[in-house]
Amino acid sequence: MTLNRKKVTPNRPWVVLLHGFMGSGEDWHAVRRGLSTHFNCCCPDLPGHGENPLVTKAGVGGLEDGVHWLTRRLDDWEVKRGGLVGYSMGGRLALLMALRHAERFSGVVLESTSPGLKTSEERALRQKHDLDLVAELVKSAGDPILFRTFLEWWYDQPLFASLHEHGGLVKWLIDMRCKGGNPAALAEALGAFSTGAQPSLWDSLSDHDIPTLLIVGERDRKFRFIAEEMAERCPAMAVEVFAGCGHNVHLENPDGYTTVVRSFLCTNPGT
Repeated sequence: MTLNRKKVTPNRPWVVLLHGFMGSGEDWHAVRRGLSTHFNCCCPDLPGHGENPLVTKAGVGGLEDGVHWLTRRLDDWEVKRGGLVGYSMGGRLALLMALRHAERFSGVVLESTSPGLKTSEERALRQKHDLDLVAELVKSAGDPILFRTFLEWWYDQPLFASLHEHGGLVKWLIDMRCKGGNPAALAEALGAFSTGAQPSLWDSLSDHDIPTLLIVGERDRKFRFIAEEMAERCPAMAVEVFAGCGHNVHLENPDGYTTVVRSFLCTNPGT
């Protein structure tokens, strides 16, 4: 994403929004529209996603490298300080970014996010699982039918079950991914940003003191439990549960999500 400086309102606080795996900055279109009355919104395509190049060409080989990449982009765009929002994979990057550069953020929103896996055994299993997915994505490179089949399987996972209750939403997601996704780049991004490749951040939560809202869907039991444990370990964190939603709250309830995020960030504005 190239920031359009003509759309930047002077003296208005910033908010940076980081999408999840296989997404792009366009995933935030409804949320961005609601937030843009109060904030300058920066919604970058993360490495390997959307219009961004392959991870290696972006100089990114892991989550720590992702922090360096994002820091450079924010410097390029003259985003000095503001709010930070991240969903799923983007939320893991947002958490590490906030831990490494706390001075840049006044408030953080993490949606359906974890601080990583706690044990090396869990990480090894997850990395094997994700490498199998990498192989499937590589096979679908250059074959639109195989890529669509992969996407149909992806969104048929139990994690995304509630998305199917919103008429046309899954089809819209698949069509958008088919149009803008590059399977080879996504495969490389998954290898770099895999939860299995990420060091655990659980023990760092006690050092985190930026006001942080953990958003989870009522029906996403796994991430509800994770969010509750995160909040127990970190006094700066509070949990907001959205009734009827699953893993992707900002798509299932964009109006409610935007209202909550806007209120939280206005209470903790950047400068």
